[in-house]
Amino acid sequence: MKGFPCVPGPDLVVSLHTRRLILDPLDVADAAAVFRYRSLPSVRRFQMWEPGSPEEVASFLREPGRREWETPGVWHQLGLRERGGGALVGDCGFRCPVEDPRQGEIGITLAPEAQGKGLAAEALRALLEYLFVRRGMHRVFGSVDPENRPCRNLLHRVGMRQEAHFVSSLWFKGAWVDDLVFAMLEREHEPMGERL
Repeated sequence: MKGFPCVPGPDLVVSLHTRRLILDPLDVADAAAVFRYRSLPSVRRFQMWEPGSPEEVASFLREPGRREWETPGVWHQLGLRERGGGALVGDCGFRCPVEDPRQGEIGITLAPEAQGKGLAAEALRALLEYLFVRRGMHRVFGSVDPENRPCRNLLHRVGMRQEAHFVSSLWFKGAWVDDLVFAMLEREHEPMGERL
């Protein structure tokens, strides 16, 4: 596709460049920074994965298959780095379900100081562009707690539609909670090209 800035990396074959961000594979050297924002109560409130230490983050990033996009069922994490300074402001993830690798699930986490600036939308648009245009995905979806209004608004903003509202369907942090599923089909995706 003309104009899409995608550069192969050594293992995880993606490095995405947007106007303000570089999305590239998280490395063990990022473990302390990832733990810093993911351990904050305001951030971890809606997160399934709550690492207990920087060492746990590093261990997660070392797991086999984590840096190879061809591994179904495994979450692959990209760091969101500000262009110019390289500061890590968050991460976004992607996984293909084992039962159907033509579909993908996405998620995103931002440090509080990076929120409210449109960076999450910029990152997700780049990831969706990559998944649909370069990877040929059929469907991409995200799962959201109904109480997470900022994330619901974000997924709407990037063009995803709410597909389902599962009531009391997910055991999460000691309680049954509702689960909203947002999705986009390849035919619904509008390629961004140079607008990224």
